Amino acid sequence: MPNFRYQVLDEHGKSSSGVLDASSVADASRKLKADGKFIVSLELDKGQGLANMEIGSKRLNTKELVLITRQLASLLSAGITVVRSLDMLYQQCETKRSKRVIGEVYEQIQSGKSLSEAFKEQKDAIPSIMYSMVSAGEESGRLDEIMERLAVHFQKESKLKNKISSAMTYPKILAGLTVCIVVGLMTFLVPGIADTITGLGGELPGLTKFIMAVSNSLVHYWFIYLGVGGAIVFIFNTWKRSERGHAQWDMLMLRIPVVGKATKMNAAARFTRTVSTLLKSGISVITAVEITGSSLDNVILEKKLSDARVEIRKGSSLSKAIKPITEFPPMIYAMTAIGEESGTLDTILDKAADYFEDEADAATAKMTAALEPLMLIVMAIVIGLTVGGIAMPIFTMAQFIG
Repeated sequence: MPNFRYQVLDEHGKSSSGVLDASSVADASRKLKADGKFIVSLELDKGQGLANMEIGSKRLNTKELVLITRQLASLLSAGITVVRSLDMLYQQCETKRSKRVIGEVYEQIQSGKSLSEAFKEQKDAIPSIMYSMVSAGEESGRLDEIMERLAVHFQKESKLKNKISSAMTYPKILAGLTVCIVVGLMTFLVPGIADTITGLGGELPGLTKFIMAVSNSLVHYWFIYLGVGGAIVFIFNTWKRSERGHAQWDMLMLRIPVVGKATKMNAAARFTRTVSTLLKSGISVITAVEITGSSLDNVILEKKLSDARVEIRKGSSLSKAIKPITEFPPMIYAMTAIGEESGTLDTILDKAADYFEDEADAATAKMTAALEPLMLIVMAIVIGLTVGGIAMPIFTMAQFIG
């Protein structure tokens, strides 16, 4: 059962507070009033202190969504009521973030709202596809089937994201290793060798002077480097979160060679998969396009899908409405047209999603294959210049001594 944090007054006006285990707000209220307490405040306990603080985004990740929808599908198909299913799910949630969401959904249900309305109240934490499909499931009486369909959808989306994340692991390791090696050379190796070289006298090459100057500044003014680095990250994130910056970044991701191909294929896979899932759940084409646009994480494509939605409202078919979206592969238009003609649009798009997911994997692998040698070259140049700049005067002196 959920916990509720309360503050009450006794008959003498003395205030007290604590946490109470109850099935609902009403149940907690009954228990407190039975003890002769006057309730000042009563709310769902979300935890206190650093150990229970939520760090990072409030939005549930795909792994958490898979667990929630899969377990709800199993419980509902077994004939367990929605309220009891949420209560059981609350006990099984592994993260504080998902526990908070399910606890608040549970409370909304207890107050008389439908499951879709309760999920919609959590729109900052869950995607719109979830509460839209739950609403369709409530209307059709197939809520357990809808939950299972959502679980499959989120599982495939999670699989695609994991493949992209895994592919980018090696380039990230190389980048981090390069930074660590250079910082290590500049802060530990170069200062000691620099003192020796300076003590021997003689004219130093320009590269050696530059490296020694950078090393000296890094050792004595490292806090300035940290400050500048933090400022750059902050400015970049602020720009990226702004409306203009977000649009420019998304456009850049679509146009960069190799990276753009992977971005487009991933967008195509998510578009076809999401529209297919929504159509199978009985949601209209125009609503499916609206929900899908916000799920692509690209404001350029979202704007173009918004324009496509306008065309659909005017009577255009989905295939004709998305034809001007040049960022999508032409195959999407062709398969959508075939699906509309045959009356099997949801099935055709589902098959297209499988194809585009394979293409997204291939494009991501190609992008990684291009990044790896590039990172190795950058790593070799940076480390080579650092070591070479220090070695040059040493070799010169060795020849002079010889």
